[in-house]
Amino acid sequence: MPANKGYCFLCDKIIAKTAIKNHIIKNHNKEVEKCALIKAEGFYAKNYWLFFSIPLDAELSHIDDFLRSIWCECCHHLSGFRIGRLEISPSTEVGDLSIGDKLIYEYDYGSTTEILFSIESLILRPKQKRKILLYARNEPLVFTCDICKEKQAEYIERIGWRNYVRVCDVCRDKLDEPEIALPLVNSPRFYHILFTIFGYLYKKEYNKEI
Repeated sequence: MPANKGYCFLCDKIIAKTAIKNHIIKNHNKEVEKCALIKAEGFYAKNYWLFFSIPLDAELSHIDDFLRSIWCECCHHLSGFRIGRLEISPSTEVGDLSIGDKLIYEYDYGSTTEILFSIESLILRPKQKRKILLYARNEPLVFTCDICKEKQAEYIERIGWRNYVRVCDVCRDKLDEPEIALPLVNSPRFYHILFTIFGYLYKKEYNKEI
């Protein structure tokens, strides 16, 4: 598994998660549109994270749309925002929040994926047609195939009642009777579904801060 680093889309650099905020503020803080710089990360899987900006007059509903499109959407489930136990309306403007505020975004109340996002700072950016400007995203977690021990795993499979393997494309075709297969994707929603279906076999590997 790689160190917890991310890709900056504005300057094509790989940067550590602990340094990305300062990198963005130092190198990509200019022009005319005043925005909030936001960090989003899995509530239980902090190795999945994003940094993005959004105008102060935009609503939380725009963040809902963005998180659905990049991380969460599967079956058009309900979603919502809260601070602690207090529910926050999706029509709330970002500018009504304060620097340092931490909100929980919940997607799918039947099998809920929770995402923590925080208002990191104010930032300037060039005027955008879209509300969200994505600055950086974590590098995908990489695992070796459990069978050949050589190629990168692309799927996780359940075989029988309690047998789980991460497999590459080649080894997947060699399995006799796979029951459930999930592609390994770069999303905290995947983390949640993975352990709902497969149990907590790889909990430490996917969740620990590295």
